Amino acid sequence: MDGEEIVPSEFRGGLIGCGYASWFQLSAWSRINGVEIVALSSRTREKAEARAAEFEIPAVYTDYREMLDGESLDFVDIATPPSSHLEIVKEAAERKMQVLCQKPIAATMAELEEMVRICNETGVLFMVNENCRFQPWFRRMKALLEEGVIGEAFYACMHSHARGSLSPEGFSSQPFFAEIPRLVIYELGVHYLDTLRYLFGEALSLYCRSKRVCADISGEELAVITVEMNGLTAVLDLSWASIPAYGCKSKVSWGEYTVEGTRGTLHVRTDGLLRLITDNEEKRFSFPEDSELLGYRAAQAHFIDCLRNGSEPETSGSETLKTMELVFGSYDSAAGNRVYQVGSDLERLE
Repeated sequence: MDGEEIVPSEFRGGLIGCGYASWFQLSAWSRINGVEIVALSSRTREKAEARAAEFEIPAVYTDYREMLDGESLDFVDIATPPSSHLEIVKEAAERKMQVLCQKPIAATMAELEEMVRICNETGVLFMVNENCRFQPWFRRMKALLEEGVIGEAFYACMHSHARGSLSPEGFSSQPFFAEIPRLVIYELGVHYLDTLRYLFGEALSLYCRSKRVCADISGEELAVITVEMNGLTAVLDLSWASIPAYGCKSKVSWGEYTVEGTRGTLHVRTDGLLRLITDNEEKRFSFPEDSELLGYRAAQAHFIDCLRNGSEPETSGSETLKTMELVFGSYDSAAGNRVYQVGSDLERLE
């Protein structure tokens, strides 16, 4: 309307990378007040232009450095492959731009340590966009666990099976999955290892067995990881080679999740229904079909809240070092057919 004052956004951001995850991230940004994504960068101009048209973003670049120099940005959202993260984080931090970066964050512990060092030295906030722990059922689970409704938790299972490597389409939405040497633990297991830390604290040890089922890909798409925590045993059962046998046809969550305690059980179905089961009753909590997007929104809103109040992100670079030790420790365990002791076996990962 004529005469109506246009209030500028509180935070201006630029997104680097316009692949699969970018739709979720841009959709999430569009739902967060006070934030505007003003520029996109992708090595493939067609991808950037398509996303820019979809989300009405004014500027497109094929060189992210030109974007960083040409735009007035408060933060960058990095959605590129892990091999590029260190370089981009360094370039953004040198320009005093706050950093949100997609998982998996780095190929080695040393790379992530370098990112943390750079951001600390430049005074830049650094958060890893680990959105799984922000999915609404896990936030409700955390609240219920803190209320003590199931007593002392002693067992957890995160079961996530999907058809990928052996399907006719393969990994068509993310074709690079077929080429990377570390696959389901690195790309999916990282979510659940981080979420275990969110729900129950730090791990003590783990044991992993993994397998490459499809001969036409490079990495493992099957893994079972047993994690010992204080008073609790957790099992991660992961597959991107399977035809799932879930009872619910509707797929809202990535899998089924169970936490058992001395007085009750929490269970999430694939349709997003969370059940609280005790000896005497069952309570149910439903979540919407766009809960995966809500996880992105909650994670990104948390990043903005940290920018506003100067607090440390839940998934800061320093915190993510603890998660990535579990990821790389799982590969060490599988390769050596041995238990990985968290902390004391860290030198084997360097």
